[in-house]
Amino acid sequence: MPEARTVYLIGGSDEFAIKEHAAALAAKLAPKTAGEFGVETIEGDAANADEALKILGKVHEALQTVGFFGADKLVWLKNTNLFAPVTPGGEATVEALNSLNDALKRGLPGGVILLISALGFDKRRAVAKTIEKMAEKFFFDAPEAGKEEGEEKIEGFIRERLNAEKKRFANADAMDAFRGLVAPTLREIANELEKLCIYVGKRAEVTEADVRAICSASRQAVIWELVEAISQRNLPKAIGALENLLDNEDSAIGIVMMLVTQFRLMILARDLVDRKVLRSSNRYSDYAFAFKSLPVAEKDHFPRTKEGAFPNEWRFGRAAAAANNFSRAELVRAMDLLLEANLQLVSTQLDERLVLEETLTRIARK
Repeated sequence: MPEARTVYLIGGSDEFAIKEHAAALAAKLAPKTAGEFGVETIEGDAANADEALKILGKVHEALQTVGFFGADKLVWLKNTNLFAPVTPGGEATVEALNSLNDALKRGLPGGVILLISALGFDKRRAVAKTIEKMAEKFFFDAPEAGKEEGEEKIEGFIRERLNAEKKRFANADAMDAFRGLVAPTLREIANELEKLCIYVGKRAEVTEADVRAICSASRQAVIWELVEAISQRNLPKAIGALENLLDNEDSAIGIVMMLVTQFRLMILARDLVDRKVLRSSNRYSDYAFAFKSLPVAEKDHFPRTKEGAFPNEWRFGRAAAAANNFSRAELVRAMDLLLEANLQLVSTQLDERLVLEETLTRIARK
């Protein structure tokens, strides 16, 4: 029979999953007979050297102290950043971590279990290597939206959460609306799904109208709402999205440059459709998957990220779907109008809001 573990590690880059799984594991590991005295929780997030040293001092003390009346004990170093690549507190913290490393190598007292939940875990450190060797490990990395594996993880998470509540999206439009509005982080997704489930009550199906009625739009979603409203020639909706961005302290020039970026991508997408490299569609997911499969030669003229990657395929898909509502000439004219607005914003004293509203009106006009 394998020896029971005395050290457990939950780490990675996905803060939501780490916190959720750590809480569940702590409940499972907590000694059943020791009551509230069986768990010692040490909040592990440090902003500076003083806080880091106090936290590590508490960990040392907790690990060397047996449970109340000799009972078993769980020490939980919770949500710590002390093992991240950039250590708060610098050299002083590193020395204290080396001291913890030595203590772990000597072994924990009988009946003491150590649980570490860490956002960011630098495996190169000596203490990290010791912990990995001793621990039962669980790592959770944040899904990357736009990449196939990340998209599958996000959609699987959504289905799992809805299934647990005995609910489902009514159709693909409801799912698309949810994905378009909500930031692609598991924490935001979980929060918005909880709101949705409460909102629909006993109904099993969640409709697109439900999503739009209750879900909070991320900043990126508001930008896309603005682009799509312009493409639909829905000026009141476009002005509303613009007001939302300005009220949240986005700069007028910043909004213009974001629109320039989106319209440039729309022109490139429209070119692929006009040349029949891509098949026209009303669904941005069709464009996203098609763009991902294109030969490099067909998209080598697209702008790339600092890391040299092509545009996110889901972002491309939304741009391509929006471009359906414009002719090529209208897209080029929109770019000219945006550059004219940028010049007005940097060289005149005209009211920024009025400049933007007039520009949107002229772009949306047939």
